[in-house]
Amino acid sequence: MPSQYRIKADLIQGGAGKLFALHYAPQNITSDTECFVVAASFAEEMNRCRYMNTMFAQQVSQFNYGFLSIDAYGTGDSEGEFKDSNWEQNCQDLLGAVTYARTLGYQKISILGVRLGALQALQVAQETKHLQRLILWQPVISGQAALIQFLRIRIAASMQRGEQQETVQDLENQINSGQHISVSGYDIGPALFKGIKAAKFDSLVDSLVVPVGWFTVITSADRKTPRSDMMMIEKWRQKGARIDHQEIIGPPFWLAHERTLVPELIEATVRYVTQFY
Repeated sequence: MPSQYRIKADLIQGGAGKLFALHYAPQNITSDTECFVVAASFAEEMNRCRYMNTMFAQQVSQFNYGFLSIDAYGTGDSEGEFKDSNWEQNCQDLLGAVTYARTLGYQKISILGVRLGALQALQVAQETKHLQRLILWQPVISGQAALIQFLRIRIAASMQRGEQQETVQDLENQINSGQHISVSGYDIGPALFKGIKAAKFDSLVDSLVVPVGWFTVITSADRKTPRSDMMMIEKWRQKGARIDHQEIIGPPFWLAHERTLVPELIEATVRYVTQFY
C-alpha cells in the first residue's frame, strides 16, 4: 500500500549563495531508498513545469522514494538574480543538490532532467557516484537549438511592437560583445548563453551507460518523436546504455502560459520507476 510522505523546505549553502531546497521524504529512508533530484528547465519553462514536478513528487514519494528540488542560484526562491546565473554554476548547484540528498540519508541517487535540465543532468551524471538512473522529460539535446528558439521569442515580441527587426545573429553579437540581453523579462548574460550553447548530448553520452527512462510528449497519435531524438537514443544504446523510450500523448506543458498538466506522463514515469509494467 502507498505510504505517506513528509515535505520540508530548507535553505542550503551553494557555491554562490543560499539555495532553496524542497524535499519530499518517504516515511523511512534506508540504504535502499532512492531519491530523485530534479534538474529543472530553463527560464519561464521552469515555472511552467513546477506543478508537473510536484505531481510526480507526490506520487512517487508514496512508494518510498525521495524527491528533492533545488532552485539554482539566481532562479526561483534562491539567492541571486537571474542575470548573474551561469551554466557551470547551475551544474554545480545540481551537484550540490546530489550532495545534500546524501546528507539526508540517501545512498541511491537518480536525476530527473526536464527539458534543458536534461543537458545539465547528463553533465552532472558524469560526476555523480553510484548514480542509479536518469529520467528525461522531453529532453533538449542541443543547447544551441534551444537558444535559437528562446531568442526568437524576443524577435517575435519586437515585431509585434513594431520595433526595429532583430535577427538571432544580431542578438548573439550583442552577447559576444559582453552585453546582457532581455528575453521575456529574463536577462541573459554571456556566461549563461555560451554555456548553454556549448551543451549537447553528443558530447555527454559516450561514457554514460546508466539506465535511462526517456519520455516524449506528442500532441496526437499521428505525431512521432523527432528524428534527431531517435537517432540520439540509438547512438546511446550502441554505447551500451539501456534506454526505455515512451511516447505520451498530451499537450506541451512546458510551453503553455496557463497551468497545463499531463497526468499520463506522471503515471508512466511512476510505472517505470516502480517497475509496475
